[in-house]
Amino acid sequence: MEHKIVDGSLRSIFSVTIPMVLSFMSTNLMYTIDKFMLAGYSIDAMNAASVAGTFAGIFSFMFIGMVDSAEIFVGQYNGAKQYDKLAAPAWQMIYLSLASSLVFVPIAYFSDKINTLPDYCLKGGLEYQRILMYFGMMAPIKTALAAFFIGQGKTKIITLSVAVATVTNTILDYVLIYGIGDVIPEMGCSGAAIATVIAEIAQTVILAAIFFRKRNRRVYKTLENRKINSPLLCNCLRVGFPTMSGNLISMVAWWAIQTLTAHISRDVATIYNIGITIYIFFIFVGEGMNKAIATICANMIGRRDLQGIQETYKIFVIMSMFCGVIMSIPLVFFPQCILSMLDMLPNNLSELYTDIKIVLFLVTLNVGFETLMLSTWGVLSAGGDTKYAAIVYQACLWLLVVFPTALLYWLNALTYVPTVYAFMTALVVVAQILLYRRYKSLKWYNKLV
Repeated sequence: MEHKIVDGSLRSIFSVTIPMVLSFMSTNLMYTIDKFMLAGYSIDAMNAASVAGTFAGIFSFMFIGMVDSAEIFVGQYNGAKQYDKLAAPAWQMIYLSLASSLVFVPIAYFSDKINTLPDYCLKGGLEYQRILMYFGMMAPIKTALAAFFIGQGKTKIITLSVAVATVTNTILDYVLIYGIGDVIPEMGCSGAAIATVIAEIAQTVILAAIFFRKRNRRVYKTLENRKINSPLLCNCLRVGFPTMSGNLISMVAWWAIQTLTAHISRDVATIYNIGITIYIFFIFVGEGMNKAIATICANMIGRRDLQGIQETYKIFVIMSMFCGVIMSIPLVFFPQCILSMLDMLPNNLSELYTDIKIVLFLVTLNVGFETLMLSTWGVLSAGGDTKYAAIVYQACLWLLVVFPTALLYWLNALTYVPTVYAFMTALVVVAQILLYRRYKSLKWYNKLV
């Protein structure tokens, strides 16, 4: 069987990066469609799902952060040509994902007692939160299976599975949120949550089916490697713990900001959530590049190719700058495209358009700098240097965004939403400077297998 060689050539870079970018575009599009369809149902439903979804994301991304560590080990095993060990890291993280239900299910059961939703978001938000939490373990299981393919640079498989999930989610969103006559009742937020869960299950089934294909069982021992490997599990936990902790702390931060804006007024919450929805869609380039460069560099660390890593990083910096310019076109120069979509909603938001335009400009700056930051972060992650990056990002997030936002809220001055987005831009600029200094130090250059 032919094994995929992942190196710093342009062909290899694009073959890994483009599918990953498309995968995240599809995933983020799924989130955007969710929120847009809920906004078409009612603005309160969109705001409720945004706050409740961020709360559920605290726990989901916490476990995803840990499970993501499997990619590093798969990548380094692949680079070292130890192909019979590739499935072992994925299995260790599958077991961790199954165990995560011990956290998700109790929180789902007590959702009505664990909420900080404003009254206008309460009913829909609790339903949305409860459904996502009951099926919370699906996201880390899906991530563990995906790590087996991403670490090898076989990212087209991920793109396929995400595309199926996106189409499934879009169709079910329309059917379950709005209903179909007397056949299917309209379900609002509950319908959106059910659609998301079914889409995640569909993606997981596709990845599992390919993972257990006869060829993969024979060459990569995807069935034989199912045993718990204590040393490998501990190594995965060690490498993944900083990312897990970072994801937990950062999601708490974003949930706090979203909750504060939701409690000020509907208008403030609406402007903030529209900006976040657009930001989450456009950051797909940075997220895809982060995964791609981490995969490529992990493989090159396995071969001890430092020069190749440095050349690859330069290419990703150029790609980040180019993508930043491209993304500015619809958000800065043609914001009317976004506003015309908002005109389609049942609520009249025209009085908010001035602030929304400013938010779109700041989102452009944020996404541009964050794409560059995520590329730098990906290089550090390839060597298992996840602790430094997590600490830097969390320190910047809390000092430059959360604390200033909370102070404005306490002073009853948090009425101008663009201020929060200005804080967010400062966060990614400062974080990139600090991560780049770490990159230049080479303290991240470690072979783990």
